[in-house]
Amino acid sequence: MQHLNPKHIDRAFLHPDCLMFGDLIGKLNQETDLFPTRLRDMASALRRIAKALGLPPEDVPCDPRWLQPRLKKIAPAAHGLTLKSWQNVVSDARGAMAHFGIVKRRQRRNTDLTPKWRALWKVVLASNDPTLAPSLSGFVYFLSCSGVSPEDVSDKVALDYKKGLEDNEISRSPDRAYRAAVNGWNLAGARLVDWPQRKLSLPSRSKIIRLPAGVLPASFATDLNAYLLSLGQVDIFADEGRTQALRPSSIKHYRDLLSRFAAEAVNSGIKPSNISSLAALVTPTIAERGLRSMLEKNDNKTCQSIARTAILLNSVAKALGTPEADTKKIARLAKKVSIPRQTGMTSKNMTRLRALQDEEQVRRLINLPNVIFSRSQEGQKLHRCAVEREDAVAIAILTHCPIRVANLSQIHLQRNIQRPGDGRAYLVFAASDVKNMQPLEFELPKDVVRMIDRHLASRGATLCPPSTPWLFPRRDGSSPVGPNELAKRISRRVRKEIGLDVNAHLFRHFAVMIFLDSHPGSYESARRLLGHTATSHTISVYSGMETRAAAKAFSDLVTSKKKRMS
Repeated sequence: MQHLNPKHIDRAFLHPDCLMFGDLIGKLNQETDLFPTRLRDMASALRRIAKALGLPPEDVPCDPRWLQPRLKKIAPAAHGLTLKSWQNVVSDARGAMAHFGIVKRRQRRNTDLTPKWRALWKVVLASNDPTLAPSLSGFVYFLSCSGVSPEDVSDKVALDYKKGLEDNEISRSPDRAYRAAVNGWNLAGARLVDWPQRKLSLPSRSKIIRLPAGVLPASFATDLNAYLLSLGQVDIFADEGRTQALRPSSIKHYRDLLSRFAAEAVNSGIKPSNISSLAALVTPTIAERGLRSMLEKNDNKTCQSIARTAILLNSVAKALGTPEADTKKIARLAKKVSIPRQTGMTSKNMTRLRALQDEEQVRRLINLPNVIFSRSQEGQKLHRCAVEREDAVAIAILTHCPIRVANLSQIHLQRNIQRPGDGRAYLVFAASDVKNMQPLEFELPKDVVRMIDRHLASRGATLCPPSTPWLFPRRDGSSPVGPNELAKRISRRVRKEIGLDVNAHLFRHFAVMIFLDSHPGSYESARRLLGHTATSHTISVYSGMETRAAAKAFSDLVTSKKKRMS
């Protein structure tokens, strides 16, 4: 069997004459048209980027489409650089590529604009609107350079801009810049009198189809509501049926899955009038058509969402008394799109945890909240500082209390943080508030309590109204922030500050990793720490960690024996 060199696969679609960073550095060493300091900065930038990619300059292609997805994954903090320093590095590297004609040189002077665009751009700058200039700058210069008049700007021209970005940008996301430009164009039309009033459109990125209200017969909504209502009610004296009511969050999830599936069925060609009841939705024909539609949007590959939808369809069919033959057909469909049960951690989480086996990285992560709180706020925007501290509090709590992000986001200052009055504070969740109905309680360390109190004393009206009872509130104070939003903020904050890929849920894995390293085999204690219902589940997920620790201990033993025998 012939094995392909990974390096060759990585460059399979590059042009044969594509230059490498090493070639560019060689050309810069022979260049005489630029100042020595400029040549030095360009060569240094090319080497820095190659180092960040983990490759020698000779193996880094000067190809924007190759560079874009790879540079996007680089966290400057992981390489000891600030965001601004990294932006300068990328700019110098792009400047080197532009100098030798690999990418187009940027135009940023007013004199580079045609008279019509120059006049419009002055209107944008004079507005002092903080959102317009950043999003429109590149687009306006592109349009002027391309000879497109303001009145001729269209969706096709905007897509040409996106292609130009793909061919000439080495780190900036072409899709994000294109979407920002289109949104900026439409905003300018709404806010500026002199701006062209033609609106541009954006293609939807959502894979989820939703039907407008009224498309399906009203009888379907009635059936759906009745079924979901039954899931939240249990007759304890009944001989058959559910013994426990589903939580409101689970019922909402079921509603979303069934509503989306109905939309997929209509998208597949089923007439809305044919879906007059929930029973009609779970007939084998419609079930298969809808699932096929979902698979097509996912490159004909199943996923958790598709698998869960199929399982739910089977459950609904049984609950509605669908004929046994039809129920068996739907069960077979569910089996075909099923996903094997996850045992142990995913390879992605294992990779992320390996970075946290380094003591220095662990120190940086654990100490991050203190670093954020120790920063001087002088000269900083109050809102930005308050958001940073809010993120720091979330990270500090997860470090000491490995709870699920759904519980973290819902922390109520009186209900969930209980203070006996002796200086101590406890983080408490009732069984009804926890995913698996297991009550949780953690004593908060004193430094974390002080951090929370400092944040609450200083956040004021910067983040929410003063009387807001939530630790992580929405900005209007009406409710706690959504768990997905908080999780994204935590991931972004850790990546920005220390360059590690750590999501909110990884803190639970991290807690067990450091606990089992210090207390091998203590799975019952680890179960209690995470609030699992069964020790067997804890073992199935985390036994791989001790396997790794055992392998390291064995390797150290062999190494010590070799030293004694030499």
